[in-house]
Amino acid sequence: MSPFEQLCYLYGIGSEFTKYTGETVNFSHQVREAALKACNVDFYSNDSINALNYELDIKPWHNLVPAVSLVDESEPYLKIKIRDGEDKGLISLEVPEIDFRAELSLENAVICGDYVDADTRYIELKLPISKHLPVGYFSAEVSLRDEVFITELWVTPQQAVPFSEKKQLGISVQLYTLTSSSNYGFGDFSDLQQLIRKSACFGIDFILLNPLHLLFEEQPQRASPYSPSHRGLINPLYISVNDCLAQSTFSQLLDEHKSALSILQSEKQSQYIDYDLVSRTKYKLLKSLYRQFKQNASLKSQRSFRRFCQTKSNLLSAFAEDERAKFWQWLAHEQLNHCQKLCLSLGMQTGLINDLAVGCAKDGLEFLTNESVFALNAEIGAPPDPWAEQGQNWGLPVIDPKKMADNNFAYFRQLFKENMQYFGALRIDHVMSLRRLWWCLTVNQQQNGCYVYYPFEHLLAILKIESHLNNTCLVGEDLGVVPPEVTSALASSGIFGNTLFYFEKNHIGEFKHGNDYRDNCMLMLSNHDVPTFAAWWFGEDIDLKVSLSLCSDHEASNLKDQRQIDKQRVLNWLNKSELTLESDVNILFNELVKTLIQTPPKLFSLNFDDLAKQTLPINIPGTDREYQNWRRRILTTIEDVFSSQQSLLNDLTDLRKDND
Repeated sequence: MSPFEQLCYLYGIGSEFTKYTGETVNFSHQVREAALKACNVDFYSNDSINALNYELDIKPWHNLVPAVSLVDESEPYLKIKIRDGEDKGLISLEVPEIDFRAELSLENAVICGDYVDADTRYIELKLPISKHLPVGYFSAEVSLRDEVFITELWVTPQQAVPFSEKKQLGISVQLYTLTSSSNYGFGDFSDLQQLIRKSACFGIDFILLNPLHLLFEEQPQRASPYSPSHRGLINPLYISVNDCLAQSTFSQLLDEHKSALSILQSEKQSQYIDYDLVSRTKYKLLKSLYRQFKQNASLKSQRSFRRFCQTKSNLLSAFAEDERAKFWQWLAHEQLNHCQKLCLSLGMQTGLINDLAVGCAKDGLEFLTNESVFALNAEIGAPPDPWAEQGQNWGLPVIDPKKMADNNFAYFRQLFKENMQYFGALRIDHVMSLRRLWWCLTVNQQQNGCYVYYPFEHLLAILKIESHLNNTCLVGEDLGVVPPEVTSALASSGIFGNTLFYFEKNHIGEFKHGNDYRDNCMLMLSNHDVPTFAAWWFGEDIDLKVSLSLCSDHEASNLKDQRQIDKQRVLNWLNKSELTLESDVNILFNELVKTLIQTPPKLFSLNFDDLAKQTLPINIPGTDREYQNWRRRILTTIEDVFSSQQSLLNDLTDLRKDND
């Protein structure tokens, strides 16, 4: 291995990948150089490369303990590095925060690694810790021969908080699409409460939400919840103004509220959200809420707000001195917390499931307040696949795999923590990013890219620790090309996967037998990136692509021929003689989901769009301006959707119980 290749390896810059065709593609020297440049790495001379390799590869062996020591809760060991021949005596481990002290004998240690530097052999030892340590992060002092070293112990459970043993039925919904008489044309936490109550009546166990991340107040057309300004903060548009008006502090705003509803009356009947009008109208009311709070809030409310600001001071520093923005976060947190408590009080097993986007916008608050951990001139994307031969560029900045460890991974710890609060479970979008990400890079004025690898063991440890500290279960969205080590690590860590019916095919293209589905996953028929079942069955997604000039008539004809084959494969999968290609699509949908809920997966999530019989998509992947992504609303009320699907939901609840 050359010094340059060693540097790439130590920095996580991949050398090759297996394309969807099965061929092995080697990353060029220029592409790997571009990845190092993005990390601001000086590789322009042999001296600088050798110095970096020494810093990353050899120097850690000269330190007794690393900055972070991973400790398995069930079988705790402290790992240290010393010179060979010095493995005698005792090491003192002290953790003042939990009043813990232990003497660890070097004679009882097990060698788990070694390294030779300049004819000196260094060994890594595992020292068993006989006493129990609680899950969490703890500053520790390690003493050897009168020298004291500092490390942070990450006491890590073997698995995340488990889902209940019983099978669960849930609903996935884009919250902003919901319609009601009291919202401002954008589904809010009051609508979520109504959805919770109706769901609980039918024995539904969880509600999977879209990411609720902060977007852009001044640029309302930037509507994608997967390209947010800040993933640790909540979009104020989800605040229920109607719920606020029930409090005496804000009661004077009733007339302003009625006026806003009048302004939006026509807009709320449109198929697509007019974000300019909706955002402008709602933020006007939100500003009035803040003014009323400053004038009329009780001492109890003022103390609660101050306590919130103190507790989340680090997170809220993104707003600098903008107290109004902090106030909106307080309202959003209060209402969201109430929603989860409502779920549990009504008997839901899990309640709300949050969705964490894979990245943030490169001009948003998250990037601007954490810029030091991001790489330069590189963006998150995906390698070539059958649907995008040139690959995909999602336009999101990438994290530098070395800088992310700054301050003992404080950035990621806070990110996961904030997205687990108030939720029974967290879905992690593109969970493969914990292991590797496709970096889009510009080489010779052309888009290129490569995989860059991340400290998977540490990120997985944070996930499991935060899962226990917040009592939150975990689901990793692992659709697409998933490295086998990710699949096995997630399974052994008790993190559920995500399975989509449309994608579950065998090597000859037939839909997999339901019994072949894994049980530790959330199964879905459809999600926000694929057509609803009705649209898929009638090929309306293909017709829409033609109308938007996203495919030619010839390509559409081929797609429809393939769709006919797949429709027959669905019938083969259902194996019910009374069902044909001419059967009513609603009957087909009902039979399909009733069969799916009897398959092994512990979690089955119905898309609310399917229940509401939607055919227009939420999002068309790979498009930006061609279609009104993230704007299509559901014009049918929550009450009417549940009323029309009452029989199906009762059947699904019974089948879920029968198949526990």
